[in-house]
Amino acid sequence: MDFRSLRYFVAVFEEQSFSAAAKRCFVAQPSISGAVQQLESELDCALFVRHSKGITPTTEGTSLYPKACQVLEDVANIKLQFQDTPEQFSFKLALLPFLSGNRVSKMIKQLIQTLPNLDLTLVDINEDADARIISQTVLNKDEVFHKLWVDRYVLATPSNHPIAQNSNVSLAQLNNCSFISRSPCDIIDSWQFAIAKRGLNLKVKATVKTEEYALDLVAAGLGVSIVPLHSLDGRSDLRFCEIDDLQLERVVGLAYTKNTAVAPSLLAAITNIEKEKK
Repeated sequence: MDFRSLRYFVAVFEEQSFSAAAKRCFVAQPSISGAVQQLESELDCALFVRHSKGITPTTEGTSLYPKACQVLEDVANIKLQFQDTPEQFSFKLALLPFLSGNRVSKMIKQLIQTLPNLDLTLVDINEDADARIISQTVLNKDEVFHKLWVDRYVLATPSNHPIAQNSNVSLAQLNNCSFISRSPCDIIDSWQFAIAKRGLNLKVKATVKTEEYALDLVAAGLGVSIVPLHSLDGRSDLRFCEIDDLQLERVVGLAYTKNTAVAPSLLAAITNIEKEKK
């Protein structure tokens, strides 16, 4: 098994196409196909299912992908260790609004400490960037997505709200409750569907754009709101309840277009930072 075969395999996995992988690696398609076939022979399993519309990774291929990425990253790190002066590389990272500022800040700090040769620029989600930290719900079709963490949603309430005395509530208990809504919101469609399905009514007092505004209105006693648990960090003026009969989550990850060459050291550093937190 050689590193070239692993690199070609990763390209095929991310591109979901042998021809696209060949263009990305600047080699002829038979070279890509031959490398993947060699891997399949050595591992004694199929890594991709070939069909008329393209290819689909098998369970074994999906399992091999993160391991192959790690091996390639380890090789890149070995090379860096023997360079007199590590080459400085620039990277623009776009951040989805409303992510946990505390969590993102800690991740960025550790990232810079891990990669001292990194020249990092943080930009708005609508600006050109090498990669984005986003919710999986806004992933583009041409992007690769690496899961980083999962945000769990809870019900935020004022400290003196009757519901605040409970650690858990049912959706039925929210019928005719004053509510602070947010738009845009990753889980708003699922939330509204769950409310409508049960025939419940919420008295929407305001619709705001950010979690911060929503929480301030909740703290002022205008209603309750559904928010990621992390957004309540440091808010002693609020309480939260788990919702028994509804589980809402937001998957957050690193996304970049398939034709973008993200430095393996950067990808591994971000992934490893999140692994250490779990």
